[in-house]
Amino acid sequence: MIPKLPREFWAVNASNLFERGAYYGMLAVFSYHLVYNVGVESWMVGILTGLSMGLINFLPLISTAIARKYGFKKILLASYVTLAIGYICLGFGYNLVLIFIAVIIMGLGSGFEKALIAASISHSADEKNRDYAFNVYYWVINFGAFFIPLSITFLFTPKNYGMVFFLMGFFVLSSFLIILLAYKNPVEPDRNIPVMDAVKNLKVIFKNPKFLIVLLIFSGCWFMLYTRKPFTPLFMTDFGILPAWFIPILAALNPLTIITLGQVWAFFIKDRNIDSMKLLIVGVLIISAGFFLVGITLNPVVFIIGIIVLSFGELVSYPAFLSYVSKIPAEEERSIYMGYSFIPLAIAGVTAPIAGGFLYFQIAENLSMGRLFWALIASIGLIVATAFILYDRYFNKKEGSFKLPTVAQFAPLALIPVFILVAFAIGPDTFYRGDPSGPDGSSDEEWQYNNQTLTFTGTLNEGGSEEYDIYHQDMEIESITVHLEWTDEADVRRVRMYENSGDTFSISVSTNNSEPDQADHTNAHGNPGSIELEHAPGNLSTMGVVEVRLTACGDQHPAIGGNVLAIEDTSNSFQLEVIVAYREPIEK
Repeated sequence: MIPKLPREFWAVNASNLFERGAYYGMLAVFSYHLVYNVGVESWMVGILTGLSMGLINFLPLISTAIARKYGFKKILLASYVTLAIGYICLGFGYNLVLIFIAVIIMGLGSGFEKALIAASISHSADEKNRDYAFNVYYWVINFGAFFIPLSITFLFTPKNYGMVFFLMGFFVLSSFLIILLAYKNPVEPDRNIPVMDAVKNLKVIFKNPKFLIVLLIFSGCWFMLYTRKPFTPLFMTDFGILPAWFIPILAALNPLTIITLGQVWAFFIKDRNIDSMKLLIVGVLIISAGFFLVGITLNPVVFIIGIIVLSFGELVSYPAFLSYVSKIPAEEERSIYMGYSFIPLAIAGVTAPIAGGFLYFQIAENLSMGRLFWALIASIGLIVATAFILYDRYFNKKEGSFKLPTVAQFAPLALIPVFILVAFAIGPDTFYRGDPSGPDGSSDEEWQYNNQTLTFTGTLNEGGSEEYDIYHQDMEIESITVHLEWTDEADVRRVRMYENSGDTFSISVSTNNSEPDQADHTNAHGNPGSIELEHAPGNLSTMGVVEVRLTACGDQHPAIGGNVLAIEDTSNSFQLEVIVAYREPIEK
């Protein structure tokens, strides 16, 4: 018989279905869109992802206490509004400043929301049906993470992945409406709750070395898993393993594995007295093997198998970790310890994308050795497994540690040089990014090449500037040529003749986040001025920016008599011609 649970339980799960689906839908295309459609470097994508993950995983330290103080419903509603704004800003984000702002907003919204859902589930279920309640909660998360990213495959082409963020914002607004209409506070707000006491409780981590060490070691496991999120889509397309339209399916493979194999695995280990530390070590080794398979062959079938293997390893290792942590403290401290069991995810959420981004940029991009990058990531799992074997032997002597000879305890480390040497011996592979003929999702399309001429006129005050965005949805820019012309005002007579000094204009042209090309010129007295400049970035780009600036206006000076009685010149008009060489897909 299905346990009866209150309306608030189902409301919070329904809202979580849309929010988690939106989050994983955003994450599925985030790195590809920024790199391929916007032109952000992969190391910067790592920094942006790490910033977001930091907010998402550290804000829960105080979010529950804030919700207890001001009310769960208010904080949840504010979180969803913040998240929706963040997604919409990201949809408009074709420059790094706006993307950075969007990431901050999204991190704040998700960070405040994340812990409140689990806390609401806990409050809406009693001891009798709590296990069932959390099973439903975990299934809902994975269903949302599977279904919504998968739907992207049928709704958007890779060139339009920027539109995904607007849809994800709509899903989050659906979560907002559900909470607004069908949810009430599980506990009454208490304005006397000191919010920062939640942070003070962190001292419990440092009081127990056994707990602290297991958290730090397990961070290495999540380092691998959080490297997967931003860099497997890039690796898959950069090295021609699968086309870009497969990216949402790639994102759906992880939750699909957990949904389909989770219950099978739970049935297999049910009523078996398996030591949780042993399960944890085995799970980490499976994850490591999965990452090695992901990168070693560039074969699409092996790549997909690798994703499924590492996802199964996550299914084995994470519950085993939670089970082990629950056995460390005394009964009265168990809830505190479990509350801080997310610390490894927080540590890895910040460090993995940032460090992984620099490694991917240097090794996979600059050296074209994607296999070596994943061999290094897989090696981290071997270090983690060895650390857990030694930890188990030292801390769990009385509880039954691995009965291994000393040399055998270091066996996983012996595989590290094997992983690295195999990957290094294969050498560089073809790196397809920016190659129109490469299998990055564009090779299936036919292209037409065109020139477009745009003309602008304007007037600038001295020191002023004007920007012009060069963009339309399907255009891939190859080069931008600009021609700027201006005519200075004529000389004037105020009793005596005044001669007008030349004006200085400057112009800057950039595409996406490339280094701009710049030029300036001052017209000679009595003659018009002009600047011609071409910007060819080398890689196809989706957006260009042309900036015109009136750097200095030359004043009117007396032809005879010096500069004492000069007449100030404060502005000038200009004419700008922009020629864009681009390609766009031919409609079939």
